[in-house]
Amino acid sequence: MGTSSSDKAALLALLEKYRAGGCTPEETARIQAWFDSFEELPDSGEVKTAADEVVVNTMHTLFPRRGGSIRYIMLSAAAVLVVALTSLLFIYRFYMKAPVPVTYSSFTTGNGERKKLTLPDGSTLTMNGGSTLRIPSNFGDSARELVFTGQGTFDVKQNSKQPFIVHTGDVRTVVLGTAFDVKAYPGDKALQVAVLNGKVRIEKQEQGHTEVLAPGVTKNQLLTYEATSGKHELKPCKADEIAGWQQNKLFFDQASLEEIAVILGRQYNTHITLAGKAKHNCRYTLQLKNEPLDKALVLLQQLSGISYVVNNNEIKINISSCE
Repeated sequence: MGTSSSDKAALLALLEKYRAGGCTPEETARIQAWFDSFEELPDSGEVKTAADEVVVNTMHTLFPRRGGSIRYIMLSAAAVLVVALTSLLFIYRFYMKAPVPVTYSSFTTGNGERKKLTLPDGSTLTMNGGSTLRIPSNFGDSARELVFTGQGTFDVKQNSKQPFIVHTGDVRTVVLGTAFDVKAYPGDKALQVAVLNGKVRIEKQEQGHTEVLAPGVTKNQLLTYEATSGKHELKPCKADEIAGWQQNKLFFDQASLEEIAVILGRQYNTHITLAGKAKHNCRYTLQLKNEPLDKALVLLQQLSGISYVVNNNEIKINISSCE
């Protein structure tokens, strides 16, 4: 009975493979069963040294050496094995259990830019201009979580064992497999989630507490959430129109001139400022289908009565005449 150096090397190699997450299910089960066979020991180098000494002293006390008897040799080998396994257990506790820092891969789009990404799990994300995606290095370990700001359409690959979670500020969207559009730009008055198909759950996280804003948002439903007031609303929508920006289609539903100006500036990569003071609460429903910027401005002028001046990449809109 004994443990050869090659056996120890093989076991250490298996532990390293386990730490790297490359073990097969059978290998993982073997290692976990081996770990479970030990009682937890304090994280102390002194305890490890003392444990080794106790094993050796106990072996000599209970089994005094009597020449080179087979019994003594077997018991010595057993004690050596215990010491070796104890050492390997401490290697696991200090090396295998050491927390691995989470790092992030970031992807961004500039104004007027769009980007389609395939995520590590096979899901896809189409990012609108001015958006940022951060994917943690532990994506897919126990859950598929990522951080997103801006606007994007997710098409999530179904996996009932690993929820797909999109963090946008203190709000998170939890799905198992669906397609949805999220709009959460910094500075926006409200966050919006529109479901194209499937179902999502919307939650708010604050100071360790989770509040469910909507247990189930389904196809052609839109949830809006205002962070400043905490108000949220769930209403019917045409999700395809909301996500139409992917085909250069912009849909505005009772939008203010301020909201329209921000979106036009982002989509056309231009700087738009507003001048004057509106006499009314001017809001408009408008759809733009792949129009160039100059035509979009003409359509907005005809609809609202505003006037504007274009100076290179600068556009100034006078809203005082809106109606």
